[in-house]
Amino acid sequence: MVVSGRADAQTDTATIETVRGPLSGSTRFIGLGGAFVAIADDSEGVAINPASTALRVPYSWSMWDYGFGVDFAVGAWLPKNDLYNESNSSDASGKSSALFGSLAAVLYYGHGGVGVAAEAQSNAASRQDQVQGVSRDFGANFGMVHASVAYGFLDGQLLLGAGPRLVGMSFGNNGSGSSSLSSAGVGYEAGVIVKPKVMQYRIAAAFKSPITAKLPSAMGEPRTRAHVPWDFALGFAYQFGPRPLNPPLVTPEAFARASVTGGKPTKADIERADQVLFARYERLQRWYLLVSAELSVAEADGSHAGIEEYWTDGASDARPIISPRIGLESEVIPHHLRLRAGSYYEPARIGLSPSRVHATGGFDVRLFEWDVFGLIKRFDYWQLSIAADGARSYLNTSFSIGFWH
Repeated sequence: MVVSGRADAQTDTATIETVRGPLSGSTRFIGLGGAFVAIADDSEGVAINPASTALRVPYSWSMWDYGFGVDFAVGAWLPKNDLYNESNSSDASGKSSALFGSLAAVLYYGHGGVGVAAEAQSNAASRQDQVQGVSRDFGANFGMVHASVAYGFLDGQLLLGAGPRLVGMSFGNNGSGSSSLSSAGVGYEAGVIVKPKVMQYRIAAAFKSPITAKLPSAMGEPRTRAHVPWDFALGFAYQFGPRPLNPPLVTPEAFARASVTGGKPTKADIERADQVLFARYERLQRWYLLVSAELSVAEADGSHAGIEEYWTDGASDARPIISPRIGLESEVIPHHLRLRAGSYYEPARIGLSPSRVHATGGFDVRLFEWDVFGLIKRFDYWQLSIAADGARSYLNTSFSIGFWH
């Protein structure tokens, strides 16, 4: 997130706005250039589209099932990493960095599900004002928790989800060991995914409401608040190749009932059905090419008036922040390697800085087999995922450990 300040003379209120800049999120999300709202599967989709918690992936057919994921990103590799896109400033020079981590989990029952995702980001920046000959340091910490409940109507073809999102943030001088301002707030988010059975496309949309939280202020200073803008995303995904994108959910119980003539299926019948479904999944063709496109729109009001303590100076555009995105994914070596590539547009947001076009990429590689002392069955191959996001004066890398399906 980019942090900027604006002041309202009529209400004697200053606002710190947490505006999106470069992408932050899961490793797969970054590798696909942020074009993820229509894919949004497994635990990686919880923070992107609330409807994802009802989306059953092809390798999930048990009535009860779960997923979880952990991701970590580092955006501080370049000597002058320009997180805030201020390289066009003529009177200042500096560098900025960011650390990002997330933890997500989802629990499914039939066509319904609940999910929770917790994200944390720490930004640090230092700048040398060449005109005044002074240095400024800034630190900002953000925490976001997404919680959602979703259900798949029409036998899982229309997914609807909603839930709250909670944000906590603190601002201060970088390296000071303390925060000068801190606050928390709550909003909501809602999403929809349309995924017709046996078809190879998905259409989706998600909306996240704005969040405004009051910040403590000292005696005689203007009241201060922090603002997280609203966000809307519209996406489309299409998968080429023989591998199905939207297979219907068939549980072992349903398969056993259809296979048994008369009477209720026994536990042994259900176990045999589960084995048949697993063998059917194993026989699926592996090759596919997934193409995803997204248009992301975020709030902007153009009333910025630089607040020196909060790093950014200059006016911003009053038009909404529009970011088109595209991503590709394919399993190029069956059972061993998946590749991703993507791109997205980062509009100019602060001062006179130019816009940036980002190039992203990443891969999943299958590692070793380990069932964690019997806790993990069948899908017991571990995988390493890596992604990178590069643009002018910017490089971010993301890492995660998960399971190869």
